[in-house]
Amino acid sequence: MQKPRRLTFFDRHVVKEGSDVHTGIQKLNVSCACGGPEHLWLGERSGEIRSLNRQFKLSAPTQAFSDGELIGLCVAQDGHRLIALGSDGVPAGTRYKVFDVRKDAETALLVANRVFSPRGPDLRANCFTAGSALTLLAVGVDSGAVYLWRGKDLGVEKPYATVISEDGEPPVTAVHFLEQGHRTVLFAASLVSIRSWCVQERDDSSLRHLNTDPSGGSAFSCSCVFPTVNALLVARSEAVFAYDPDEGNMSAMPLEGDKVLLMRFRSYFTSVTTEGGPGALVGGIGTSSPSSMPKQNVTVMLAYPHMRFIAYSAQFTDVTHVVPALGVIFVLSRGGADGNTVLFELREKSLTEQLDILVKKRMFEWAAEIALQGGAPPETTADIYRMHGDSFFEKRAYDQALAVYMKTVDLGLPLEPSYVVERYLEAQRIGHVAQYLKKLHEKNLAEREHTALLLKCYTKLKDTSTLDEFLEKTPVSQYDPATAIEVLESAGYYGLAAAIAQKEEVGRHEDYVRISLEHFKSYTKTVEYIRALPKADASKMLLDHGRVLMKHAPRETVDLIRDVCDLRAEPQEPWRAALVRVGGGASSSSVPRVQELLPAFVADLSQLQLFLRSILLGPGSCPLPIAEAERLYPTLLELMIRSYCSLQEAEAGSREGEEGGAREDESVQRRLHGEIMRLIRQYQSEEALASTLMLSQTFGFVDGFFHAAEKLGRFQLLMNWCFERRDTKRLMEVCKRSGTLDQSLWVQALSFLAADEGDNIEEISEVLQHIESSDLVPLLMVVETLQNSPGITLGAVRPYLQAQFKKMAESVESSRGKAQQDRQEIARMQQEITSLRTEAQVFQSNKCFQCRIQLDVPAVYFFCGHSYHAYCVSGDGGCPQCSSEALPKIRMRAKREAQARNTEDFFKYLQGSSGDKQIQAVSDWCKFGAFDAGASGHAAEEGEPDMSTM
Repeated sequence: MQKPRRLTFFDRHVVKEGSDVHTGIQKLNVSCACGGPEHLWLGERSGEIRSLNRQFKLSAPTQAFSDGELIGLCVAQDGHRLIALGSDGVPAGTRYKVFDVRKDAETALLVANRVFSPRGPDLRANCFTAGSALTLLAVGVDSGAVYLWRGKDLGVEKPYATVISEDGEPPVTAVHFLEQGHRTVLFAASLVSIRSWCVQERDDSSLRHLNTDPSGGSAFSCSCVFPTVNALLVARSEAVFAYDPDEGNMSAMPLEGDKVLLMRFRSYFTSVTTEGGPGALVGGIGTSSPSSMPKQNVTVMLAYPHMRFIAYSAQFTDVTHVVPALGVIFVLSRGGADGNTVLFELREKSLTEQLDILVKKRMFEWAAEIALQGGAPPETTADIYRMHGDSFFEKRAYDQALAVYMKTVDLGLPLEPSYVVERYLEAQRIGHVAQYLKKLHEKNLAEREHTALLLKCYTKLKDTSTLDEFLEKTPVSQYDPATAIEVLESAGYYGLAAAIAQKEEVGRHEDYVRISLEHFKSYTKTVEYIRALPKADASKMLLDHGRVLMKHAPRETVDLIRDVCDLRAEPQEPWRAALVRVGGGASSSSVPRVQELLPAFVADLSQLQLFLRSILLGPGSCPLPIAEAERLYPTLLELMIRSYCSLQEAEAGSREGEEGGAREDESVQRRLHGEIMRLIRQYQSEEALASTLMLSQTFGFVDGFFHAAEKLGRFQLLMNWCFERRDTKRLMEVCKRSGTLDQSLWVQALSFLAADEGDNIEEISEVLQHIESSDLVPLLMVVETLQNSPGITLGAVRPYLQAQFKKMAESVESSRGKAQQDRQEIARMQQEITSLRTEAQVFQSNKCFQCRIQLDVPAVYFFCGHSYHAYCVSGDGGCPQCSSEALPKIRMRAKREAQARNTEDFFKYLQGSSGDKQIQAVSDWCKFGAFDAGASGHAAEEGEPDMSTM
């Protein structure tokens, strides 16, 4: 066996009290010891127990056993429980005692339980151990038997022991518990064999024998469990052997010397070997001279599954105990003056110091393992791997260097990939770069640049098979598809780029369509691919590439647009179609609008016109909701009007000799004109009419312009059009159709006809007849308008003038009769007022007009002739009967007076009338008192007769 390497991972210190050797420890006669996280426990031969804390303060003694011996100590429950095995004399026998040591320097006894039955044979306990949770406790005796206690907490309970014994077994030299997570194994060692049992399992509490290895045993204190390798270590003179619970002896670690002690500390085991042969035992009694005392070597070995070396080795004098406690290793020695006890501390170096030692010796693999096991920062571990890889790289061992660099990828360590890539690129090792980048992709650590560089490496190496394998077997989640497509396309691998874009988990439909159109020119196949996409994606593809598809595959592209917009379905009722479009249907959110796809027709307007005509003017009802159809209407109308104008221009430029062709063009024009007007009449909303008006006026489509202007009430536009083109025929049509809505059109027509130089006598007569029947313009204004036209004679307007004079005469006679009636009424009222002021009034009524009961004093008489009881009259002092009749008249008067004061309404009313109606308007406002400046104060000055009470 190869000898292990030697390093120095520990520093040796003497435990002192102040600046001198610890005097309290010098006087101790230690028989056993154990350690925990906070204390080092020392047991003396007198049965006393002492503790040493982190400040190396020695506690007062606790008498654990009296008149007997202290066999051993151990701790459990993270150092909160101390278990002692010993004897209190012959009558009491051997006992184990559990102490609560959570309080510093205090021990409280919890349990003291006998090991052997008082009526059983006299046995001697050699060793014992306890589980970490104190649910298990085992004692090995000289009869070869093992006593086992199991419970939930042996610090409280006192269960009966289970005795494990076999005939002919030699005395037990050591017992140990190995806790493996799902089970706990008990090892029992003797001088000739190692036995193991499963004493506690997750779902089974039965005791089960696992293995007996008769190949060799263990001396006292020469064994320990080692959880790092899940085994029991046994130290013998030739080596340290590892025993598996199920398989027995499996391996050996070479270590020279006769071992007298073995102990575990973390991932180290510590052995004590003698120089004087097996006779120089630990704790042996020698002479008082240190030079004559036995010498031992204390060796600390690090034992990882794949790495073992000596971390410390030094010589001590007469070592009695080696104990792990307080995070260090303590060595008890009787090498002091006069054989006094000396306590040494082996303190582990910091992780940084350990790594420095290994790196300086260029032991990079061990340094990396120590860093990983010791929890070093990832940056430190990555730097170790970097130096290890660099060492291979400098030797041109590129493969070994790459294997080290890739370990950082496997472990997720922060080694910058660009560092490795640049080194190999400088050495022109493109294949190694590809391997490293592939590893990055396998661990999902690659970025866009790494994907691009990897694919460039494959294309540079012309390794098509590897490239195909990478793209086929590597999950898409391990690389950036967009970058891969870009690199492959730039390198000319269009098929591979399209294959990646076409993958379902990639979904780069845009890239696939673009590659198919630009590089493969497969227009029909591309249309079918887009047809299979979701409608939202298909709509986007059509927006981006619809022009190209329309140019090279127009029929297929139009069919695709119909499918995407659901235009092949049976026509729906308008309300149902609208419901589907706004969210009532299952797939409404994915159906694009037709208007969104119109840019695809930019390069082929004839196809757009045919497409829209099939939707808006097709047989049956429109498949689109009304709102969406009205948004498409202006586009179709403009296209159709443009076509109509083009036909007109072509007809005007055709030769006169082509009579047959001219007749055919005229027929096409009439048919197109009819379709345009049918389209215009189909959409009559205000927005649609506004679009019709604008387009018809822009392109000179007269019928559409007149239709939209009439529907919108834009009569003045029609009048201006007729005035500009001096079209009296259309002018009269406008006045006849719209004159009832706007009477001013007749007045404008009269002014235009009077000023026109043409022969418009018939039109003027017709206009005058309408003005006369509607009384639109005063006679004088008509005469003033007509006198500007030299072509109009008196005979042409004689009927109008005669009728106007006759109407005026009838109006004068009617006004005179009404004035005579008003004068008679005024005279009567004045006479009545004079009578009230100058003549006495006789009240002959003897009944109340309110309650119809005989009057008595006090009574109230009014000048109107009514009389009432005083209590029947209201508080306002007016006649109840006359007040109710006069109240509406009073309110009407107040309303008229308020209206008379509103001059703004008067002028609006006056400007809105014409002819005799203006005169009538003035007379009406005269009745309101608009022109009576002193109306408000006149009645007060004259004084109206007061109605006094009697």
